[in-house]
Amino acid sequence: MTGSCHSNGERLVARLRELLAETPDIGYRAVHAALQTEETFKDVSLKTVQNVLRDIKGGQDGYKAAMAAEAPPSVAPDEKEVHIKRGDISQRFGMVLDEDVSYKGGHHIRTIVEGGVVDEWNKKNERQAILAGDTLLSVNGQSSLSSMVGELKEKTLCVMRIRTSGRSGDEGLREDDSEAKKEEAEWERRRARVTAALVPGLKKIIDHEFGTGAGERIDRVETMYNRIGRNDVYKEEHALGPRLAPGYIHGLSPVSPFHDVKDHPWCAQLKKQWKAIRQELRQNLDPGLWTGGAYEKSNAAYGKDWKIMGVLTEDRWQDEQRFQVTTGALQALKGIKPFEAFFAKMPPRTKIAPHSDNLNYILTSHLALELEEGKCSITVGKQEQYWKEGEMLILDTTFIHSTKNESERPRYVLVLRFWHPGLTEEERRAIHVSHAILARAAK
Repeated sequence: MTGSCHSNGERLVARLRELLAETPDIGYRAVHAALQTEETFKDVSLKTVQNVLRDIKGGQDGYKAAMAAEAPPSVAPDEKEVHIKRGDISQRFGMVLDEDVSYKGGHHIRTIVEGGVVDEWNKKNERQAILAGDTLLSVNGQSSLSSMVGELKEKTLCVMRIRTSGRSGDEGLREDDSEAKKEEAEWERRRARVTAALVPGLKKIIDHEFGTGAGERIDRVETMYNRIGRNDVYKEEHALGPRLAPGYIHGLSPVSPFHDVKDHPWCAQLKKQWKAIRQELRQNLDPGLWTGGAYEKSNAAYGKDWKIMGVLTEDRWQDEQRFQVTTGALQALKGIKPFEAFFAKMPPRTKIAPHSDNLNYILTSHLALELEEGKCSITVGKQEQYWKEGEMLILDTTFIHSTKNESERPRYVLVLRFWHPGLTEEERRAIHVSHAILARAAK
């Protein structure tokens, strides 16, 4: 077995040297794409290619990187797993949890009770201490609020998965409006210089990943960020309704409130799974699993009772075990690049006010799962469509849009937001990287 692994590693290094000899400036993504067409190397990961190329270009033989194990970490970099055992269940763990679900999942720890099991454990394990402000993601594999509380009450040994906050004490647990306004003002002051520095960095990244000169092919992204730097929001009084998009890539088509689902063959594939997805939804209606979502604080259009349950967020599948059917169905889709996926609940007798979702390079699809037909609709621009169970809609949410549920029961849809197919691979990658950079800059 060892000899076989060594042989495979040597062959990979040799093949990469051949590709570099043919095209010295080739990027690692282009190399990876080339390897996918070769039977011997079709299972080599992008990360391995990147590591081996870095070693080769740095004057090393690349062999060590080729042999490196790539197993993903059991927890994310900002997460940790702790094992705490108490003498008996009469001893309280002593954590007060926030009832609201964090957008990224889990429940914030509001207080660590002095003298409790966790407090005593913290004193002996300062480097691994659980702090107020951290987020409890699961206890013994259970992730809903009620099941985690049950484990904490009934079990002497609890394995807890924690997302760390980087803070200590109770400070910052609840957003303070005055502080938020200060941060917003500071971000406005930094906007121009951040965006001005962003594009040259993106070009270097794209050159590195796709090959020298690839960075010059993201001029539409550069134009967008130049506009953002000037605080120039794209607005259009279109014949089919007004549009508004701070994040706007010119030239994407068609420009229409609703897109024809026949132009997206993957829709037919997803529709075949709609009843199984609905059944999975029905098994996860615990209120503790639902949150207000990303736009709850920034967009007053969404009513306070509009809730989502995340499936795919920030490139991470949220709970593949809980959403096994839905995750599998989405991962199997061909011809689409998913951006975000979640179940959306709209309570009876409610409306969502007219608004824009701000990005024309992201399209939105809805798969209607459970509702009273004829009483639940969405208006995009000047066009109105009624949801029908098992049917899909694709919409451009830069058109001002609104929804209503005039029935006496909740409306449930599966929302899948995806990258506009009119983007090039280089543009999509540049925007994807920019989202991460700007998110850090805004903190």
